[in-house]
Amino acid sequence: MKKIVLLVISIISIVTLINWRAPEPTVEGDLKNKVNFSGILITHQGEKYNIDNISVAGKYKQITMYDKPSKYPKAVYKAESKRREIQLDINPITDLAATKIDLSEIKELQVPEPNTTWTYQKKKKHRILKFTEVIIISNSDTKRHYLLERKTKIYCDEIDEAGPLEKIIPLPAIDRLIIEGYTFRNSVVGGTATKKPKPIKMPLQSTPITPEKPITDAK
Repeated sequence: MKKIVLLVISIISIVTLINWRAPEPTVEGDLKNKVNFSGILITHQGEKYNIDNISVAGKYKQITMYDKPSKYPKAVYKAESKRREIQLDINPITDLAATKIDLSEIKELQVPEPNTTWTYQKKKKHRILKFTEVIIISNSDTKRHYLLERKTKIYCDEIDEAGPLEKIIPLPAIDRLIIEGYTFRNSVVGGTATKKPKPIKMPLQSTPITPEKPITDAK
């Protein structure tokens, strides 16, 4: 009997471990990235915010974006969602080139068609993947088009005299996200932001240094 009870407990433990999922990371509270990006965010509703602590889905580097396909179907208006939809026959995650982008490389992020959703569904009753087109303007003014998962959110703090206001902005709500610069923090939890120190250049020695004469014992 004891063996049966132990076997049941073991099975329950294994099932629990298999189905257990760690909580998703958040950027709420005092948790901030060690690099503090600041800039301006303008929404399609016309709101303009001076912001810092910018992250894309909690990340400031290695943000995955998928190259916009060169050939795709025409957008079709969907009455139920009141949006236009482009139904892809390829999965952007597996069939398109992925690009890893850092915020330090970006001058501006734009969302040109917030009411157009790019979708992919392998088969009926399978999960529908949804994407939004974004335009990335690099620091060298190069403009490229990508697809970013529509559920992506921009986390940031609105700069206010009374104190920072934490904001969560859905990707389709954004018209332009302008990155103006960044600083480094002393600590990722609560610490203050400090600018990255510039390397100090040591002056060149004008005359060669001659070694001292060896000290000998007096006779």
